Amino acid sequence: MNKTGKVIQQIIIHLVFLGLAIWFIIMGWWPALIIEAVVIIALMISIAFIMVHLILVRNIPMITGDIIGDIEGVSVNEHVRDSVEWLEGGEFWEQRSEDGLKLIGRFRKKEGSHTYAICCHGYKNHRMQDIANQAKRFFDMGHNVFAGHARGHGRSEGAYVGMAFKERRDIVGWIRKIVEQDPEARIFLYGVSMGGATVMATSGEELPENVKCVIEDCGYSSIWKEFCYHMWFAYGLPVHPILNICELISKKRYGYGFHDHTAIDQVKKTKLPMLFIHGDEDTFVPYEMMEPLYQACGSEHKRMVTIPGARHAEAYFKGEDLYWKEIGDWLKQYL
Repeated sequence: MNKTGKVIQQIIIHLVFLGLAIWFIIMGWWPALIIEAVVIIALMISIAFIMVHLILVRNIPMITGDIIGDIEGVSVNEHVRDSVEWLEGGEFWEQRSEDGLKLIGRFRKKEGSHTYAICCHGYKNHRMQDIANQAKRFFDMGHNVFAGHARGHGRSEGAYVGMAFKERRDIVGWIRKIVEQDPEARIFLYGVSMGGATVMATSGEELPENVKCVIEDCGYSSIWKEFCYHMWFAYGLPVHPILNICELISKKRYGYGFHDHTAIDQVKKTKLPMLFIHGDEDTFVPYEMMEPLYQACGSEHKRMVTIPGARHAEAYFKGEDLYWKEIGDWLKQYL
């Protein structure tokens, strides 16, 4: 069913509930009206708790030992398998987050190079499947490569996903680690999906001059807008008050709300050159989110690139020639 069909279906459902309420009022059936109201409120609260659990709670235990090969709940297709195994064979890096979590990453050293790619994976990509091919490509282009398991993913600790709000500070920690080891480092940030939102959120933080530019691929403009989109079009649920309740639960349990430090607010503060990439067939993080991010970006050096026919996180191979030409030109100019 297309978007229009879903909207019509949801409007009909809402009109049915509204019609029942009006009918109960007209007929003076106040107990029935009260029962309907209580049932709807209880249902919305229950749905909110379920949604928070499904979306934010870690769904795979912290992975230990050798994770080469398939593991339960994490699929790696042949398109990325070799690159995933290459990345997982890198040097083992560890840091403590500002809130005490052990975070793990992999580092691939390019001898003689002082340029570094920090690659940020997307939502629930526990083996960094969505950035492994790109990380290998960056290495082949002559850059050192670091890719970290985001909190709540893979080998890193964390009982929940930070949706880029928490992760932005973790990336600052990884940047500091690189600069401590190589004061001459020239760093660029690259991220896909939630990783794209993460590098945008990081760009608004106070960063060392070693960070030269940012490349984001299909990142969302804010947690709130991304959840709004999925709640309405994917689940057919009313945004208000369910998502408001979800946000209250998240603030209470996990310490952040869906309006906190949004990507769009963070890019307003950045002066780093920013390359925005998005596929025009993306319906997971809507393509329409790229333009507002670009317009909000405070950098004097920014560019938008649309990859025709690419769905979510497909841009790097659907439009391979254009994608890598734009990235190559960007890095030559700003790194």
